[in-house]
Amino acid sequence: MNSTIPIIEIDPSAGFCSGVNRAIRFAEENLQYLDSLSCIGNLVHNEAELKRLKSLGMNFIEHEDIGPETKNVFIRAHGEPPETYKKLESSENHIVDATCPVVLRLQRKVKESSRIFHENGKGKVIIFGKPGHPEIIGLLGQTYGNAILVKNIDEAHQLDFSLPMAIFAQTTANEDEYNLLCRFISEQSFLKTGSHGNVEIFQSICRQMSQRVPTLRGFAKSHDIIIFVSGSESSNGKYLAGISREINPRTYVVKDITEIGDWFQITDRIGISGATSTPLWLMQSVADYIKSSFEQKQ
Repeated sequence: MNSTIPIIEIDPSAGFCSGVNRAIRFAEENLQYLDSLSCIGNLVHNEAELKRLKSLGMNFIEHEDIGPETKNVFIRAHGEPPETYKKLESSENHIVDATCPVVLRLQRKVKESSRIFHENGKGKVIIFGKPGHPEIIGLLGQTYGNAILVKNIDEAHQLDFSLPMAIFAQTTANEDEYNLLCRFISEQSFLKTGSHGNVEIFQSICRQMSQRVPTLRGFAKSHDIIIFVSGSESSNGKYLAGISREINPRTYVVKDITEIGDWFQITDRIGISGATSTPLWLMQSVADYIKSSFEQKQ
């Protein structure tokens, strides 16, 4: 290796999770033979990847755009509530469903818990997640009006702890925060009812997501500088970049090569990581750009 080029490594655990990889593959396969394909919302929270998909022929629409003219409609990995499927079927759209299997299993569990509480006449489904997130909208759509969305432990103080509860988390939620929330609700429920059996906790956070945190911490610690590649709208990217910065203050977040600054020393061990919505090709382009910038200085 040329001694005037620093060590540049891409985080092997970074990039698309399996659910997003599956959705991208579905999109590419269907775009090869369908004359049009419209995705409800952005398939991933990454501007560069969206631009690439548009170049392949994918359109991005909102729910109000659904109609007979949309013809072929793509459901992204986040999933959709039942009413979306009803609207698509009534408009006679062909559905390409790329809902992540992990999200799909979670939807079914939420629906079943909600159904049981509904039939028993009491009980609440508690969902920990980000208000307005597409996965959360899909999960709330599975319930019978007996679900409560909680975004942090402060909001949990308002719950009626005398009721039976089933607790779920958005698949990309912060695991530490979720565990604290579950512990708090369980303790308050016991104080109110004297029973430990009133609260059922589901470990619904995606294992790929929860494993990213310790892996990223190790990667950030073993490098002098981290370039974290993420779309500006990615909640997952903001969360993981924050984890990296806690370990390595020299963490810089960029969406592509146009945002890279003069941050490097020849002695730096440079690490490149990214969100679960960041494609590998984009992280590779960042690595190539940094390498070429040093080569041009020779």
